[in-house]
Amino acid sequence: MLRFWTPDVPLSSDLAARLKNAYAGDSWFALPGNVEHLHKQNGLWLRTEGSTTQIIVPNDDSLRRDILSRFHEDPLAGHPGSTRLVELVRRSFWWSRLARDAENFVQTCSLCQRNKALSGRGHGLLQPLPVPDTPWESVSMDFMVALPKTEGGYDSVLVMVDRLTKMVHLAPTTSTCTAEQTARLFFDNVVWLHGVPKNVVSDRGGQFTSKFWEALCKLVGMWVNLSTAYHPQSDGQTERTNRTLGDMLRNFAGRTPLVWDTYLTAAEFAI
Repeated sequence: MLRFWTPDVPLSSDLAARLKNAYAGDSWFALPGNVEHLHKQNGLWLRTEGSTTQIIVPNDDSLRRDILSRFHEDPLAGHPGSTRLVELVRRSFWWSRLARDAENFVQTCSLCQRNKALSGRGHGLLQPLPVPDTPWESVSMDFMVALPKTEGGYDSVLVMVDRLTKMVHLAPTTSTCTAEQTARLFFDNVVWLHGVPKNVVSDRGGQFTSKFWEALCKLVGMWVNLSTAYHPQSDGQTERTNRTLGDMLRNFAGRTPLVWDTYLTAAEFAI
């Protein structure tokens, strides 16, 4: 399991032992000038930057790759890209070439390369979507389809993204999901938690969105004047969020294709 180290949480004994052995073989730590701004705790060299304390990882390629693997391949991480991987590792560890090593690690991950999202040709210039003023005022709603059918019969995911904070909710569904069924999923995953949004952006046509909103108003018990917008390509940040989610879900599906729906909560957490 993915667990971040802090000074108050002991490191696993096997990793602590490997770090200590690697310190002994790294001459950099033998020079007083290199470690004068560091401190040692339980045999581990630490550095503090602001409120973050990190373990210094010695020059050992095998050890560094193992640390990257622990953060990259953990089910709660969802095979993140190199930038996100660096962010996760730096919560607990530090070494000088971390960014470069993370990029190389992701590029050589067979699962990531096999499931890497293919960026299609753009739809031309689109009018930029305005930035919302408050969280969950404007929601992007998209479907991820053609996933392996699970034991529960799901082959798609409804992705609901707050366009301001980029917070995500995911709901398993099917490729035959109707506007009325979509409204129920939206109510259960968005409305009851965050209230009714002012507008919903979708890549579905106007007939679908009008039926969706009519069904949602019935569930809410009142008519709300919602602005629904057809947009064939979401705004850039939401597009990247959806692409990241797609990579994660394909990675989960590749590992256990019949139960990927059980990983949706982990995918939300990872994002």
